[in-house]
This record gives sequence, C-alpha cells and structure tokens, in this order.
Amino acid sequence: MRVVIPIFFDYASSLCYIAWRITGQLRAELPIEPLWKGVPITMRNRGVHPGMSVGPGDMAKVLSVSAETEIAVEPPPRWLDSNAALQGAELARRAGAFDAYHDAVFRAAFEERLDIGRLEVLEELAARVGMDRVRFRGDIERGAMADQIAEHKREADEFSAIGYPTFLLGDFPLIGIQPIETMRLLFERFIALRTQEPGA
Repeated sequence: MRVVIPIFFDYASSLCYIAWRITGQLRAELPIEPLWKGVPITMRNRGVHPGMSVGPGDMAKVLSVSAETEIAVEPPPRWLDSNAALQGAELARRAGAFDAYHDAVFRAAFEERLDIGRLEVLEELAARVGMDRVRFRGDIERGAMADQIAEHKREADEFSAIGYPTFLLGDFPLIGIQPIETMRLLFERFIALRTQEPGA
C-alpha cells in the first residue's frame, strides 16, 4: 500500500521545481503517492503579481536551497503566471494524464524556459500527453477548474500551509524542501507511523 502525501505547490515556484525533482526520486524508492494540490502564489501572497520581478531575497533563497539540495535551477527573473497551468493540471487529473502533464509543465517552465502563462504553450503540453487541445483550451478559458483551485486554497489555509512547497504529513505541515537524505528520513518516519495505525 502506498502512503498518500498531499503537497501544496505552485508551478511559479522554483522551490516547488526542486521539490518535484526530489519527490520524483523518492517516489521511485519509497511506497509514497504524492498528491499535488496547486494554489497560485498570488492567492497566498497578495504582494506578488505575474510579471513582477523576483526580489533579491527570494532569488537568494532559491539559490541557497539549490546549493543545499544539489538540484540546479535558475529562477525566472519574473514571477510566472501559473493560474492556467494549475487549472490545466486539474483537467489532466480528470483525464488520467496528471503525472505526464505535471512533469511536462515543470520541465517547460524551468528546463525549456517556456512561458507557461501562455495558453499556446499549455495547449502544446496538453496535446503531448494525449489531451484534446481544443477542449483543453476551452475548459481553461471558461475557468472549468477554478472552483477546484479555490478548494485547494481553502485546504492550504486550514492546515496553515503558508509556504511553497508544503508537504502534509498527517496533520503536520512540512513547509519547504530539504536535501533528499532528510526528506527520505521524514517520509520513512511518516510511512512507519501510517502503517502502525489500526486498520492500516
């Protein structure tokens, strides 16, 4: 049995890219199932707007975590507009293509350096993973998954998930990302607790 770990994230976050890389490796090693729940950073921090320059403090934090985790990432100079990409993730989940879409968006944003705020880019990614691009675009334009994103924000607020990423280990919100050895230990302890619960 795989232990589900909800993760609140945003495609606009360089730290979430690092978390995606580390979690992907640990998912191959441990019986965990990440449950990614997207919330745009603009919903969590009213001082951030798409297109706004990433401040030196945020840039320095990312570079520090990158060095500590040994996951190379070059933060975009401006905050990405992730709202459509996050709604697209929920459409992909509904279509059974979440993992492939999720991976494609992170790679597009941080490896291919594409603008994931553009619908044309997202359409192409959706088509790559087998989704109907016309239906995908139409659903994005009418905000078909806006309510689901709002629900993720409500959950994040309930658990005081105030940073990105936030891993929900039971009722404990683990905010931020640590080197893979530390994350492995934390996940292993959580798995052990879960498997000792009655009925597990």
